[in-house]
Amino acid sequence: MASQSDSIKFSTTDFIFLALMLGGSMAIGIFIAVRGNKKKTKEEYLLGGRHMTAIPVCLSLFATFQSAISLLGVPTEVYTYGTMMVYSQLGLILSYLIVLVTVIPLMYPLGLTSVYEYLSLRYRSRSLQVLGAAMGVSANLAYMTVALLSPALALETAVGIPLWMSICLVGSIGTVYTTLGGIKSVIWTDVFQSAIIFAGIFTVLVKGTMDVGGADKVWQIGADSGRLQFDEVSLDPRVRHTVWNQSFGSVFYWLAIHFSQSSVQRVMSTRAIGEANKVYIFTIPLVGVYGVTMCATGLVILAYFFSIGCDPLAAGFIQNKNQVVPYFVLHALRFLPGLPGLYISTIFSGALSTLSSGINSLSANTVEDFLAGPLRGRSESAVTTITKLLVCFFGLLIIGLAYLAKEFQGPITQITYTLISASSGPALGLFLLSGLFPQANSPGALVGLLAGSVVSVWQATGSFLFGYRAPTLPQGPTHLCLTDNSTAYNTTTPGYDFTSGSADLYMSPWSPNFTTPYSYLNTTTASTLGLGEREFSFYDLSYTLNPVLGTVMTVLIGLTVSLLTRPFLTDVHSPEANLLFPFCRHFWYSDRDVLNAEMKSIRQDIEE
Repeated sequence: MASQSDSIKFSTTDFIFLALMLGGSMAIGIFIAVRGNKKKTKEEYLLGGRHMTAIPVCLSLFATFQSAISLLGVPTEVYTYGTMMVYSQLGLILSYLIVLVTVIPLMYPLGLTSVYEYLSLRYRSRSLQVLGAAMGVSANLAYMTVALLSPALALETAVGIPLWMSICLVGSIGTVYTTLGGIKSVIWTDVFQSAIIFAGIFTVLVKGTMDVGGADKVWQIGADSGRLQFDEVSLDPRVRHTVWNQSFGSVFYWLAIHFSQSSVQRVMSTRAIGEANKVYIFTIPLVGVYGVTMCATGLVILAYFFSIGCDPLAAGFIQNKNQVVPYFVLHALRFLPGLPGLYISTIFSGALSTLSSGINSLSANTVEDFLAGPLRGRSESAVTTITKLLVCFFGLLIIGLAYLAKEFQGPITQITYTLISASSGPALGLFLLSGLFPQANSPGALVGLLAGSVVSVWQATGSFLFGYRAPTLPQGPTHLCLTDNSTAYNTTTPGYDFTSGSADLYMSPWSPNFTTPYSYLNTTTASTLGLGEREFSFYDLSYTLNPVLGTVMTVLIGLTVSLLTRPFLTDVHSPEANLLFPFCRHFWYSDRDVLNAEMKSIRQDIEE
């Protein structure tokens, strides 16, 4: 048996799996690009001609947002802090149901290309469209930067390829096929990558569970190590993870993503509103199974390292907790060449899907929101060419940003959540303000968005610099890890030092009691330790509440300013009923106005 400290490298078979995934993604993207080369219109490039069906778009939506960040971050989160984050799946599923009565019935009948065109229609304000788009672009850039960095860290751990080379490899492949094929290449490569993702995660879950000794053993170790926790119901907003902030906060987080360009662009690519509804309905079981599987994977990894008596992070074999997953894969799956390559391919698939979707949506925002005026009157071929060049530009930009972000050491899920929430929370607030209240006007919306953004970014930045750092659960044992002067490993005499001839075990400072090998942690809630001794601080709020904060501030301030400024505006107009969410139209408008709005939407749908 090889030591945990031994350097495990990819085999030829592993490289073949990785090459097949990367080559397959590139081949699919190029094939779609060549096949659709006859239609060089902007709508075909950005929206697939609005003829896509539900299943491929569903898989594309899934692959885009269940990315390498979650493949690496969720198991690591469970490994480090426990299972409370499983409650985020409740909020995630609820957000998909809310989409069916908000995003789809509002956006789809309008026939938009950019989601921020809605703001221009709603307020007759170009500045709001541009500002909203700038917020969305910021959130998208942050998300893709971390998504591209994640697999680069994994590959650096797995095969020793320099970080910059890994980032360039993934970034360039995603950029090339997205530039050539547009949204259709993105969607169909996402379908392929979704299959890779599920194959990889179930392989790791099953094999890891077998190695530990079964699901019962995994559960036992999780409980005894303090990771198995589902009962944190504290109302203290500073507690990192509770039932309430995980469930409630994730609703806002995911609703903001559903109102993003990447999501709405997929909705608009479907051939009918019924297909758009099916996209989200079909995605619910996918994300539910995926989320639970990722949490279970974290428990399996924990049980594996605890059962072999060697936590790689505590032993110093890895330096960054975000490398726990690839390290586990390289050791647990090394019995069969090719399996480590399969899982690393899974991580790459998640990154590629996120990158390709993101840079495609960024180009759509740039063309529709920032360059609509300068490009007006130009030929379709010229506009499409400019759009492709923008895709290439954003791909290169993300590669550069990912390399600059290489020093991130914190929990990758928290980093991503906070970066996105700081900008997407206020953006969600703007859409909710606009779709719920016809009283909202452009001055109110503008002030609300700016105020919500300032507060959200202020809190997010302050939490990084001055906020309370929730203690992680104690690291695992290292008593069966080999020290530097070990020259052999005897599986019948664990930890035997062949150099000195002694049979001392290499104990960690808090070595377990071997009569009850996993019962060495108390069950005190780690996330609440020390909070009672601190004065309340705005910066100590749980990161899960940041999108709630930004959203609520934007809506409240925006509505207040709108009501206060309304008497002083000379050009006061109420939006048409079709620019509000359907479920609140009858509350604000007469039945006749609502019917006219619905008939207008139906006629537009038939024409398209």
